[in-house]
Amino acid sequence: IARGEKFGAFAVTEPCCGSDVAGIQTKAEKKGDKWVISGRKAFISSSDVADYFIVLARTYPPPDKRLRYLGLTFFVVEKDTPGFKVEQCYHKMGLFGNHACELVLENVEVPDENRVGEEGMGFLYAMETFDRTRIGVAAQAVGMAQAAFEMAFRYVHQRQAFGYPIAFFQAIQFSLVEMMAKIFSARLLTYLAAKLADEDRREFTFVASLAKFYATEVAEEVISEAINLHGGVGVIRETGVERFLRSVKITQIYEGANNIQKLVAYRQLVRLLKEKGQIPDEVAKLVT
Repeated sequence: IARGEKFGAFAVTEPCCGSDVAGIQTKAEKKGDKWVISGRKAFISSSDVADYFIVLARTYPPPDKRLRYLGLTFFVVEKDTPGFKVEQCYHKMGLFGNHACELVLENVEVPDENRVGEEGMGFLYAMETFDRTRIGVAAQAVGMAQAAFEMAFRYVHQRQAFGYPIAFFQAIQFSLVEMMAKIFSARLLTYLAAKLADEDRREFTFVASLAKFYATEVAEEVISEAINLHGGVGVIRETGVERFLRSVKITQIYEGANNIQKLVAYRQLVRLLKEKGQIPDEVAKLVT
């Protein structure tokens, strides 16, 4: 995988459950030195080309509702394993270069050595993974916004109206500056999250959630305005700018939908303040 000769896919989401990772229904049962996995996964990116799948399954029921995140375990499943198949792939509105498909697991047997980490701790591993991949999604959104801005900037200096390039008009200049400010803010917040993650600082998880939801929302706004600045040609596929609007939407959904990110960021902030003694324990319990 590191050499690019093989591909992997992260199989967590199910038809029933996206943001509610603890609610997944795929099950894995221990039989001797093997695990038997059965269930369905949905919207799994790159699954049509992946050789290895990191599959999350429930290995024992949670002790109670409050601890429902316990009992989930990750396994490595290879694509040619009997009982495992990639079923239908979806036709998405954007990101055509990466396909999302459904997976079916019918009594798929894997050895215990394919178990990833400690049994029952898969939910925590998933959350740790998302904490870091959210920074990548934020960067993806910033890149789309930057590309759309550059296309709009070139276009308004070439397009003539009333005898002048339309960049001559203040309304266009104001739009460009507002777009720049949003992109700069989103980029710097994303860089901050990446720096804190590199330094393994506790607060990086809080900032990563902020960066993910803010950068993806900003990207949609900037791209929409870039289309407006193109006028009628902005909605023509041959122009190329409209594809960013189709592709950016999923960044607000995967790796944790943006409304979930707001909740995550708030709760992480409260926990950090509680650890520093700035919020009483009883208040922190109520709001988280």
